[in-house]
Amino acid sequence: MPKLNIKVTVKNEETNESYEIPAILHEDIIKYIEKNDTTVIFDYDSNSLVRENEELRMNYLFDMDRNTEGNIQIKEIGQTVLVPIETNKIERKNNDIRIEFHVEGKEFLYQIEEIK
Repeated sequence: MPKLNIKVTVKNEETNESYEIPAILHEDIIKYIEKNDTTVIFDYDSNSLVRENEELRMNYLFDMDRNTEGNIQIKEIGQTVLVPIETNKIERKNNDIRIEFHVEGKEFLYQIEEIK
């Protein structure tokens, strides 16, 4: 499994974070662990994003042709919250991906850039 260094950017009204982190790429799936012990898996084929830590598990699916529904499982109380996702843009070049989307009317940017 190839290891690579990536720059991850997450932006919304409340947050503007960018950080560099090592990742593993295997069969068009990239996996990395954020500093807060959140495991992140992005599948380039299905454009799906999974983030999981001790408190929650988030599953988002991005699709330009239709609105999708993400789910956030809150582990402590055993509940799942469903959120509507409207994908505005998906741009991919090799291992770089840029996704612009709305969740409950709020604009988000999720981006992965390979550091070469």
